[in-house]
This record gives sequence, structure tokens and C-alpha cells, in this order.
Amino acid sequence: MGKGRLLPLAAAVLMLASLALPFWTAKMYAPAYPGQPLSLQMYAFKYQGDIVEWNIVGRLVGVHMPPPIPDVFFLLFPISVIALSLLAVVVALTNRLSKLAATLPWLFMAIVMGWGQYSLYLFGHSLDPQRPLRYFDAFTPPVVGILTLGKIKTYHYPDIGTFLFVAGMCLLVLYAWLLAGRPLPKLLSKKRNSAVVEEQYASPR
Repeated sequence: MGKGRLLPLAAAVLMLASLALPFWTAKMYAPAYPGQPLSLQMYAFKYQGDIVEWNIVGRLVGVHMPPPIPDVFFLLFPISVIALSLLAVVVALTNRLSKLAATLPWLFMAIVMGWGQYSLYLFGHSLDPQRPLRYFDAFTPPVVGILTLGKIKTYHYPDIGTFLFVAGMCLLVLYAWLLAGRPLPKLLSKKRNSAVVEEQYASPR
């Protein structure tokens, strides 16, 4: 197996490793919890964090945590990640389907983010009519960004699981690029050439 095929194998390892880590995190700063942000983390198969405390604050504005994501999502998400990892292994072993392997993870991530944003839209537009703070209108929390509701502020951002998965995606794109016979981008090629020169000068004559 050529050294280049280590790229899709590394991609498979990164994607599988992402399943054990959070993909998305939300942190809330509220007056009721001064100096102690409440966190909520979404893994491929579950939510974890200060869900009880989030709901205590959420009742004031009429929302319930976690967002309304169907249970089937937490079944399909890990299955999809495993399937994409296996596809990367197939690419490494056969040198086939590299373009498919380089494309599908990006499509998968776009669907997940779109579904997540739609779920957050439903979350912020299904307010309890009997909520104490009725002066708050419907709102849409961003998948990535900051939401401010009065003195309550929440931060939403991708976590380490997402970064590992995206790193695997990039390795698959790089492998498909090299397999198609295209040259490396200038920045990468310069680094590679400088490494070769250093190795030549460092090797004994």
C-alpha cells in the first residue's frame, strides 16, 4: 500500500474518533447563574450538560431544552459517520470511489447543519404562551453565533468532534486531488520541497 493511501485511512480514524466527542456546544450566561455558564453539548448520539438548569432559565422565555430534534437523528448520525469511515477505508484499499468519498461527507455535514438550524428555528418559534417573560418575541438561535435575549446570552459553536470530522473530510479531498494527478497547492508544495532539501542536507554523505 502506497504512503498516499494513508490519507483516507487517517480520515477514517478521525471520523470514527469524532463519535466519542461533542460535535456542538452551547453556553448560556444568565443572571441566575453569575460567573457560572451553563453548557449543553451535542454528541452524535446524545445531549449532555446542564439540561435541568437550562430548562429553569428556559421557562422564563417559554422554551424547553433540548431543541426538538427527533430521536431518529441520534440513530442516523452515528450510522452515517461509520458508513463514511468505511467508505474511506474502501478508497484506501482499492483506490476507487475517491471522488464520492471526498464529496459525501460535505453533503452530510451540510444536511446536518441545515437540520440543526431548522430545529433551532422551531425551538425559538414554539414559545409557551404562558411564559413569565412574554415581552420576548420569537427568536432563532444560530447554529454558530451569539444570541442575546435581555440579560441572557448564549454562545453556539462547533466542538472538537466537528473539527476532527472536518479534518477527515479535508484529507479525503486532498487524496482525491492527488489521485487525479493534480499538483499540490503552492503552499503545500513549498513545504514539501523544503522538507526534501532539509533531509538531503541532514543525511550523511
